[in-house]
Amino acid sequence: MHYAAACEYLKKIQGENCKLSLDNIQHIITRLPFDPGVVKYIQVAGTNGKGSTAHFIASILQSAGWRVGIFTSPHLQDVRERIQVDGRLISRKDFAQAVSAVHSLSRELIASRVIANLPTFFETLFLAALFHFVKRGTDWAVLEVGLGGRLDATSTVVPEVSLITNISSDHTNILGKTLSAITREKAAIARENVPLVSGCPPGSVAGRIIRAEALAKKAPLLEVFSGQPLRVEKKGAAYACSYRTPSAEYRFRVVQQGRHQTRNAAVAVRAVDELRRRGWEISHTAVARGIRNMFIPARIEVINGRPPLILDSAHNSAGIKVLVEYLQEEGISGCTLLFGVLKDKHYPAMARQLAPLAAHVILSEPLSERALPCEKLLPFFRDKNCRIERNYSRALAVAKKLKRIIIVCGSLYLVGELRTIALGGKKHGRKKFQGN
Repeated sequence: MHYAAACEYLKKIQGENCKLSLDNIQHIITRLPFDPGVVKYIQVAGTNGKGSTAHFIASILQSAGWRVGIFTSPHLQDVRERIQVDGRLISRKDFAQAVSAVHSLSRELIASRVIANLPTFFETLFLAALFHFVKRGTDWAVLEVGLGGRLDATSTVVPEVSLITNISSDHTNILGKTLSAITREKAAIARENVPLVSGCPPGSVAGRIIRAEALAKKAPLLEVFSGQPLRVEKKGAAYACSYRTPSAEYRFRVVQQGRHQTRNAAVAVRAVDELRRRGWEISHTAVARGIRNMFIPARIEVINGRPPLILDSAHNSAGIKVLVEYLQEEGISGCTLLFGVLKDKHYPAMARQLAPLAAHVILSEPLSERALPCEKLLPFFRDKNCRIERNYSRALAVAKKLKRIIIVCGSLYLVGELRTIALGGKKHGRKKFQGN
C-alpha cells in the first residue's frame, strides 16, 4: 500500500463502524507482531487543552534527551500530524507502511474469526502510531485521548501516568448531557497504581468525581491546582510562570499565546514532576526549555501581515471563552471574524461570546457533513456587517480588504483549510512541524 492508497483507505473507513467498544482493538493489541510495552506511555484526556498539554510533555521529555513519540487528534491540515517522533511528522513512506501493516493484520484476524470488523479510522491510526513508535525505537509516547476515555483506543495500553486537563461540555450526544456524565467517561482512565493528574479545580463537580474515581480505582491522585501553586506574570508576548509541587518549584516561560496555556503547562509539569519523583532523570532546565520550545499550530496562532491573522482551534463554548479572554487581555476588538461551526456544537453560546468583539463577520462552512449551514448563524450577528462566503480563498481575501485584525475560529476543519491558504499552500508553516 502506497501513501495515496493509505489515505484513500482511511477516507473510506472514516465514519464506518463507530460503535464505541474496546473489544475489537483489544484482540488486535494482543496479537501485534511486536511488544507495545517496550515504549513508556503517557495518556492525556480532557475536554480542552489536551493537545497542548500533550505537546508540552513531549517537548519536555525530548529536551531531557529521550526519543519521544506523540499521537494526537484531530489533525489540522495533514493526517500525518497525528503521528510524530521528536517533532517530525511520520514520513509518507512510513505512514503507508504502518497503515498497511494494520490493515493486513486486521484482515488476517477477520479471516481467522478473532475479530468481526476492521478497526475504525481512529483505531487504525492509533495502531499505526504504535507500529511507528516501536519501529523508531521511541522511549516515550504521549497519547492524546480521542473521545472520552473509558472506551477510547488509547486506553488499551498501560501508561506511566494519566492526565485529565479539564472538563467542560462537548460531544454531549456521545458522552452524556451533563458535566457529571462527561466527567465519569473521562475519569474512567484511572487505573490502579497509575498516578492520575487532574487539572480540574478540586472543589468542582468534575474535581469531586475524579477524586472518587481515583479512590475507587486505587489510583494516586495529583491535583494540579490544589491551593494556589501557579503564579503567572505577563512579560511582553510571553508569560513568566512559577509552579510549586509538593517536592519542587519550577520556573518557566510560556510563549504560546493565551493565559490558559500557562495552566496547560502546569498540568504537564505536574505529570513530569511525578516522573522525576519515580526516578526518571528530567532536569529543571529540560522542563523550562521544553515548555519554551513547544509549538502547536492554530492555538491562538498569530500570523503577522497586513492585517494580522489570528487562527484558533476553539470549537466549543469553553474554547471560545478562552479565546475571548485573550482578545480582551490584549485589547483586541473591532476585528473581522471569520467563523464556521459544526451543527452538533452549542453554537449560540459560541456566537454570543464572539459578537461583541467583531466589527465585521464572514460566515463560512467547515468541510464536514456535520457543518452548520451559515444561515443558522445570521441571527446572532444581526447588528454586524455580516456576509456569507463559502469559498475559503474568497472569504480570506474579503477579510483582508477590511484591514482589521482577522480572527478565524469555530472549527478545526475551517481553521486548517484557512491556515493552508494563509501560508500560501504550505501545510507546515513552522520548521518545528517537519516531515517528508
